[in-house]
Amino acid sequence: MASAIFFLTGLVLLVAAVVGGVWLGQERIIALFVQEANRYLATPVQVGRMEVSVLDQFPRVSITLHELRVSGSLPQDTVPLARARRLYCAFDAWDMLRGHYRIRAVTLADGRVWVRHDAQGRPNYDVLRFDTTAAPSRQPLAFALENIQLERVNTVYADDQRQQRYTVQAHDVRAQLDVQGPLVDIVAQGRTHVEALQLGPDAYFQNKPLTLNTRLRVDRDARLVTLQPSELRVGAASYELGGRIDYRRAVQLDLQVAGRNTDVQSVLALLPARVARRLRAYRSRGAVYFGGTVRGELSGRASPRIEARFGCRDASFYHPELRQAVEHVFLAGTFSNGAAQAARTSVLSLQNVRGTLRGRPFSGSLRYANFQDPTVQLQVRADLDVAQALQFYPVAAVPGGQGQAQLALAFAGNLRQFRARPATAAVQASGTLQLQNVQLRLRDLRQPLTGLTGSFRLQGREVAVAGFTGRVGGSDFRLQGRLRNALAWALLPNQTLLLDADLTSRLLDFDQLLRLTAPAGPATATGAGTPGASSYEFRLPTQLALNVRAQVERLRFRRFRGRQLRGTIRLQQQVLSAPSLTVRAGGGQVSFRGTLDARQPRLLHLHSTISCQQLPLDSLFYTFEDFGQQFITARHLRGALTATAESDLYFDGALMPLTNRLEAELNLQVRNGELNNFEPLQKLFMIAGRERLRHLRFAQLTTPVYIQSRTVYLPEMEIRSNVRAASLIRVTGTHTFDQQMDYHLNIPILPGLLQRTVGMATGPSLLLAIQGDEDNFRVSYDRRPQPGRVPTAPRETARPASRPGLPGPAAPAIPAPEPRKPFELKKPPAKKPAQPQTGEYFEF
Repeated sequence: MASAIFFLTGLVLLVAAVVGGVWLGQERIIALFVQEANRYLATPVQVGRMEVSVLDQFPRVSITLHELRVSGSLPQDTVPLARARRLYCAFDAWDMLRGHYRIRAVTLADGRVWVRHDAQGRPNYDVLRFDTTAAPSRQPLAFALENIQLERVNTVYADDQRQQRYTVQAHDVRAQLDVQGPLVDIVAQGRTHVEALQLGPDAYFQNKPLTLNTRLRVDRDARLVTLQPSELRVGAASYELGGRIDYRRAVQLDLQVAGRNTDVQSVLALLPARVARRLRAYRSRGAVYFGGTVRGELSGRASPRIEARFGCRDASFYHPELRQAVEHVFLAGTFSNGAAQAARTSVLSLQNVRGTLRGRPFSGSLRYANFQDPTVQLQVRADLDVAQALQFYPVAAVPGGQGQAQLALAFAGNLRQFRARPATAAVQASGTLQLQNVQLRLRDLRQPLTGLTGSFRLQGREVAVAGFTGRVGGSDFRLQGRLRNALAWALLPNQTLLLDADLTSRLLDFDQLLRLTAPAGPATATGAGTPGASSYEFRLPTQLALNVRAQVERLRFRRFRGRQLRGTIRLQQQVLSAPSLTVRAGGGQVSFRGTLDARQPRLLHLHSTISCQQLPLDSLFYTFEDFGQQFITARHLRGALTATAESDLYFDGALMPLTNRLEAELNLQVRNGELNNFEPLQKLFMIAGRERLRHLRFAQLTTPVYIQSRTVYLPEMEIRSNVRAASLIRVTGTHTFDQQMDYHLNIPILPGLLQRTVGMATGPSLLLAIQGDEDNFRVSYDRRPQPGRVPTAPRETARPASRPGLPGPAAPAIPAPEPRKPFELKKPPAKKPAQPQTGEYFEF
C-alpha cells in the first residue's frame, strides 16, 4: 500500500514537473520549433495560433498548430499545398527534461492535401530544403519522426500533363518510419475511401472503401522506392502489389499485381463507371482471377507497358433481386497496351467464353484491337429462352417477353471505316436469328407483339427476312423480303433502315394500330359507342423507310370495313406515299393514290386522289358517320355512287381534322338513287303527293362539289326524279361546317299544268329556298331577282298573218339571248391543282 502511494506520488510529481516545465518553457519551445521548421521549409506557412500542450497527444508533449496553411512551390498556384485544422508535432517528456527536443510523431487532423503537377510537369510539393551543416544530435530541436498519422484528411493528386486525378479520403492511416541515413523504411496501415481515380475521361475505383497494408523502403541517395509485397483490400478481395519505382530522372516502374479472393464486384471496381454501371448489381461465385504487370517509363511523353490477365473458371454470375444466374462460365481474358504503350497498340481479348443460362448454352469470343482506331472480331452463339434472358439482363424498353430464340453472329472489321463509309467499308458480317413463338411487351407500345416466328439471315449489310409472322394486338402480318442497311442501322446512330418486302395480312385493325403509342386512358366518345379520334396518335419513325407491297384481306377503322386491299406503300423521310391502292368496301371499289407528309407531327398533310365506282350511298354515309352532320344521313339515301375527289387535308397529331385548312374538289354521279323520309321534301306537297315525296327516286344525279373555308359549295346539281311534275330539279347552294344551309331549288313546271307564258324562252319554274340550320330550317319561295329571264317583245312588233297559210311580215331580228341558268353560284376561287410533287413517289 505504501509503495503504491509512493508510486502515485512520484507520478504526480513527474507530471507536475513536466507541466510546469512546459508552461515555463513554452515560449522557448515554440521559438525553437519555428527556427527549426524554417530551416526545412522553402515556402510560406501560415498558422492561426501555436501552443504547447501535454494533453493533446498524452503521454507525449505536443506543439499544436491551429488553422495551418502551407503554400505550394508553384508561384502561380492559388490553392495551398495543405490546409489543416490541427497539426500535432509530439516529442517525449524525457527529451524535454534533457533539453533536446526530438519531434517523434506528427498527426494531421481534419485537413486537405492538394498535390499536383502542372502542364509542364512541374510539382507543387517541392517545399523542403535540407541543411547538412549541423549534425542533428547537436540541435536543441530536430525532427526524428517515428510515426505519422492522418485523421480525416482528404488527399488529391492531379497531373495536368497526363490528365489524371486521384481523390482519396484517409480516415485513419498510421505510418511508422525508420530512418538510417539515406534509407527510410516505412510501414503504413489504415482505412481509406477512394472517391475516384480519374484517368482521362474515365473514372475508376469510384466510391470504394480501401484498406491499406504496405511496407516500402525509400533510398534517398539512389532515388529508389522498393515496394515489398503489400496488400490493398477491397471488400473481401485483396490485391498484392510489389516492385520498384525509380525516380532519378523520369519515373521508371516495375510493378506486379495479383488478385486473391476476387469476385465480379472487385473486377468491376477496376473498370470505368460507364462500363460497369449496368453490371454493378451482379454478384459472382467461383474462381474469378486477375493479375498483371506495369513496366516502363511514366512521364508526360511516355507510358509504361501494361499487361493484364483475368478470367474465371466454372463460375456463376447472378442478380440477387432477379434470381437468375449464368452458370458454368469459363472465360480467359487479356489486355495489353502494346509495344508503343498507347491506345493505338492496345488489345483486349476474350477467348473461350462459354456458359449456360438455365441449361441453355452460349459461347463466343471477342478481340478489340487499337482503341484509337478499333478493329473488332466478334463471334457469338446462343440458345435463349427470351423470358429468362430478359430476367437476367433487364432491358428498359422491353419490360417482358417469352418464347425461344437461337442466335449465331460473326463480325470482323474496322469500326472507324465502317462509321465513315457504312456502304463500302471492308467488313465481314454473317449470322442468323431464329424466332419461335416469341412474345414481347414493349415499353412504348400499348399492344403486345405475339406469335413472332421466322428467320433472319445477316448477309453482309443486309438481312434477309423469311416467313416472319406475328400479331400486333388483333392485327396479323407475314413479311418476306429484305432489311437493307440493317448492319449500319444496328451499330451506328442516325442510320435509316429500309424494309423492302411483301406484306400479307388477314386483318389490320387500325383502331388498335393508331393507338399503339397513344397514352393509356379512357377514350373520348364522339358518337354512340364510337371511340374518339382524340385517342389516336400518328407518328412516323425518322429512321425507317418502306417499300412494301401489301395484300390485306380485311382492314378495319372505326366503322370502315374494307376487303382485298392491294397496292404499294412507301415511306421515306417521314413522308408516306401510295402510288396506287385499291380496296373493296361497302359493295363497291375504291382507288387511292396520295402522300401523307408527317414531318411536322402536329400538322399532318394528306394530299390524295380518290375514285370509287358503284359505292352504295347509305354504306358511305354510315361508314363516315354522316360526315359529322344530321341533316341528311344514311337512313335517307339509297343509290350507287361513282365519284372522283382530289383533296388537301390536314390533321393534328391525334388525327383530328383541321377543317379550316381543308380544300377539295369532287365530281359526283349517283344512279338509281332514292331520297327517303327527307323532311324538307315533305314541305313541297304543292308539286306532288306526300307519299311520292317520302320515297323520291331519281335515275341520275350529277354535280361537282367544292370544299373550301369550312364551306361546301354546290355550283349546280341536277336531279332527274320520278315526280312527273318536277322531273328535273336543279339545286345550288352552300352548307357550312357549322351546319348553316343556304340551298336554292329550281323546279321546272311541265307544259299543260299552267298556261305557257308568252315569250318565255323556257318554261315556268317554281323557285324555292331552304335556309337555316339542320335543327331549325325553313322552306320558302325564293323571291330574289333571277338573272337570265328573257324580256317580253313589244306589242306593236307583233303582227298577225294577212292570210291563213301565208307567211306574215318578218319580225325584227332580235338576237336570241344566251341561255343562262336560273341560279348562279360563284365557284370558289381557283386554287392551285393539288398534284403530286416530283419525288413524292419513291423509287428504291
